[in-house]
Amino acid sequence: MGLLVNIDNGGTFTDVCVHSGAQVLHAKSPTTPHDLTQCFVGALTRVSRELYGGDDLSRLVRDIDYIRYSTTSGTNAVVERKGTPVSLLVEKGEEASVYGLIEAMRGDSLWASMVPIAPVGITVKPGVPIDSTELTAAVNDLLAKGAQRLVVALRTAEAEARVKEELLDRYPRHLLGAVPFLLSHELVSDDDHARRVFSALLNSYLHPGMEHFLYGAENVCKQHHLASPLLIYRNDGNSARVAKTTAIKTWGSGPRGGLEGALAYARLYGASTLIAMDIGGTTTDVAVVVNGQVKLNAYGHVEAGNTSFAMPELQSFGLGGSSVMSVHGGQIKIGPQSVGSVPGPACFGRGGTHATLTDALLLAGVIDGDKYLGGELKLDKERAAIAIQANIAGPLNIALADATERAIRAFEAEVAAVLVKTLAAAGQSADQAILLAFGGGGPMIAPGIAREAGVRRIIVPQMAAVFSAYGIGFSSLAHQYQTSLAGASVADIATAREQMRARAQHDMSGEGVDTAKCRYDFALWRDTAAGVEQTALDESALQALKPSADARLVLTASYELPSFTLAEDRAARHTPAAVSGSAQVLYGSSDGDRTPVIELDALAPGHHTSGPALLRSSYLTCLLDRGWSLRVSDNHDLIIEEA
Repeated sequence: MGLLVNIDNGGTFTDVCVHSGAQVLHAKSPTTPHDLTQCFVGALTRVSRELYGGDDLSRLVRDIDYIRYSTTSGTNAVVERKGTPVSLLVEKGEEASVYGLIEAMRGDSLWASMVPIAPVGITVKPGVPIDSTELTAAVNDLLAKGAQRLVVALRTAEAEARVKEELLDRYPRHLLGAVPFLLSHELVSDDDHARRVFSALLNSYLHPGMEHFLYGAENVCKQHHLASPLLIYRNDGNSARVAKTTAIKTWGSGPRGGLEGALAYARLYGASTLIAMDIGGTTTDVAVVVNGQVKLNAYGHVEAGNTSFAMPELQSFGLGGSSVMSVHGGQIKIGPQSVGSVPGPACFGRGGTHATLTDALLLAGVIDGDKYLGGELKLDKERAAIAIQANIAGPLNIALADATERAIRAFEAEVAAVLVKTLAAAGQSADQAILLAFGGGGPMIAPGIAREAGVRRIIVPQMAAVFSAYGIGFSSLAHQYQTSLAGASVADIATAREQMRARAQHDMSGEGVDTAKCRYDFALWRDTAAGVEQTALDESALQALKPSADARLVLTASYELPSFTLAEDRAARHTPAAVSGSAQVLYGSSDGDRTPVIELDALAPGHHTSGPALLRSSYLTCLLDRGWSLRVSDNHDLIIEEA
């Protein structure tokens, strides 16, 4: 078996996890927002150094069986309002409402970012020729106001198809000035106009950026002769080729990778309630796993808008290691704006002047500035101090040390509030939940966040620093198809079933896999207030299906890819962890005393210790406060519990 490579492109860092036989390697590379293909190559190059001792990208790619690639680019574009603005053609009379969507989105700044130009209405009546003059005037009006992309959102697919013919006739796609356009019904069939239009708008808002760098990454793979197509990990938990992936399916795909890993960990540790907390550079992503399952929303929401696609209950908040910290009204405000990796936190020395959590943790002694990213990036304490002084200490009129502590505590409090709120929404209490802390920033101050939230047990995965990339390794190559059972006859259902099966076999063949080795699983999805209720269907149940107003027939065609194996925790050994040194930590229970430092790479199953302690490796740091104990599981994970 060749190499299995998983890459998670985040807003600040790009993470890579490699399965090489029994060995699992990982690395991080700064994300290059001006050219995301560059950090894709950078991540692979770091892997080649780990495997071969030098930069040999061509050899690495030839040795790879599969690359599964996810990105938080779409999530970050929504959080930071940095997608491509979209213009909208609707039916005349819907300009002010857009089928109720504007009312539903009222007060959400995402609408203004997606649709900065007022929608324009046109008249399309069945059996009546389209008024070409009216349509041309409407489109020209939008173009004159700066339209870059166009969504045609009418009530019926037939009306949209007629408009498409007119647009292609008057604005041929081979002309340089042609504006790209999308028909809402071509993206998804959904009788709820507001949902369908929001889905089309969001897809178009994210599409240009996604298209540019995903095809750029695919071209790199082709140039170096990757044996199989580059696979894109999606928010439905599956992977597929770039050409078969829509932009909206990449929204939340990075966090979804972490959720896939969280589901595996909930099974491994028998957790009845587990809350996953992924703190990256730009966002904190949170999801709850209850009894081995995550809530699946029938119509996943992105901020205030509902989409036409089922999505897991996974929320992203603008709280990360590179989130901008400032003072407003005497209180510290965090995010949602992020400085990413370029210019990055002030301590990166790349021109950043804003205060961030990373700057505060460096000043507090939690982060070792000489060993950040395995020592490849040296952090500048003086620049961090200047940023904290200018943006927090000065406005609050307090000492630098106090400002540093206030900044960290403010971050802990905001994330803890998110955890409590998310658990409550799932009907769970914090004191009964296990916190799975991962991401570059997740484990650093996890005990402080947990204490604030009332959580008493934490798991830090061995691959916490690249856990979303790691989680992608549990996914299959798959496609999903669905049809509504509302108003369908028994004959309609039978026809739809066979059409879905034929399309699935065709698509899986296009993925380059043996269709005889694929699974074709039918399920009945019922949409309830508590989420999607899923019932697997065997052949006899499939044949007996009847029409239903609230149900959908869903087919998942999948080809199983090799995945990681997890070791069951037996906790048979107990050996004190060796202390490698000490550090002065000016935060938490350490309070300026020399704090024992423990090298994570030296730990083995059965090792244990108690706080205060500072645990460090090339890509992972965890501050263990007094009152918390730690042991290493048989899976090499850190099990942290409040004494």
